[in-house]
Amino acid sequence: MRRTSAARLIARAAAAAALGLLAVPVGAQAAAAPGIQAAVPVAATGTAAPLKVMPLGDSITHGSGSTGSRHPMTQTHSTGYRPLLYRELQAAGLDVDFVGSQRNGTADTPDPDNEGHPGWRIDQIAANVDGWLATYRPDVVLLHIGTNDVSQGRNVTETSMRLSALIDQIRADLPDAEIFVQKLVQGHIEPYRSRIAMFNTTIPAVVASKDAGVHLVDQSMIGGLALFDSLHPNDYGYPKMAYNLYEGMRRVYDSEGTWPVLADPFGARTARLCFRINQRVDARTTWHAECAHWTYRPVTRTVAGRSVTAHAWQRPGKVAESFRAYVAAHHTTRKVSTPTKVYVKGRYVSTTVRGRRTRVWVKARYETRTVTRLVKVLVKAHYEPRTRVVDGWVSDDPFLTAAGR
Repeated sequence: MRRTSAARLIARAAAAAALGLLAVPVGAQAAAAPGIQAAVPVAATGTAAPLKVMPLGDSITHGSGSTGSRHPMTQTHSTGYRPLLYRELQAAGLDVDFVGSQRNGTADTPDPDNEGHPGWRIDQIAANVDGWLATYRPDVVLLHIGTNDVSQGRNVTETSMRLSALIDQIRADLPDAEIFVQKLVQGHIEPYRSRIAMFNTTIPAVVASKDAGVHLVDQSMIGGLALFDSLHPNDYGYPKMAYNLYEGMRRVYDSEGTWPVLADPFGARTARLCFRINQRVDARTTWHAECAHWTYRPVTRTVAGRSVTAHAWQRPGKVAESFRAYVAAHHTTRKVSTPTKVYVKGRYVSTTVRGRRTRVWVKARYETRTVTRLVKVLVKAHYEPRTRVVDGWVSDDPFLTAAGR
């Protein structure tokens, strides 16, 4: 049976001290109480060394879809869940150091290091992970991977097997690390939504087959308005990812129950939501981000003839409103067509008789024709249905609306 994370790290520090690698102060062992402070490695100075955390995965780990990723020239400003999780862990008293070969974030990102590789599949991560782990030796791995595999149509069962093998590969490289395996964020449109959902059903069994240091973090409830485009969260979705990871790490490292209780982003009632809107400009496809403040508010609708009120996310916008307008009595001019007898004078007309052109006299006569003329009519006072555009609340998902054009 594997020891707990705290016990493993304490044992590792003690072994290093026995070899003279660490200068452990007298009484340090007695002072090491169970909980977060005991669950971190000890540095050569005798102080607790930062817990090295490696965010590992694809563009969602990289932070695509967050505000920074929409920088006009580069995605080096992408952040995603990482800065928020870093600050939450620091506020909990856990000294962390994010590690990885990638560095991206905004100017105020506290620690931009990560291993988020946009567009990568599980096999591509597996081909490089041994080198990354040997270089950075993380104590914690936050793994979110598989989105590109299933969105590219790869077999779900085989993708699940590759995920399992990747976890085993990480464990072989890092026998004492805590590995947090995340169920994937939802897809925004089909076929991504159903493929990702199918893959997510296989992940709990994969994690359950591993040792006690492999933990499941469920990100599969993040979708819909929390997604910027077809696959990536927006700045409403990434805080949810950070919250779920914080709660997952709390279960491992907060044995004393001292970590702050975070405000649950799933309970938010207002948010600034941004979505990718594709468009054609000068015969080429481009896009822009459409952002608005949204509110979770009561909405009354008519269902089967009854008014039903339920809460829904809506944003301010222009809506069409039906109303009955009073129209006063007035005269108007209308075209009126009526059948009328018309006198036609006698005349010669050309015709063909037995193959020869000849002129034939047509007698004068009356014939019925349709004649159209303008008449003035009185329109009585009445009410009529009309539609007007007014300020109101809009419920549509802008990304899905644009995708359907």
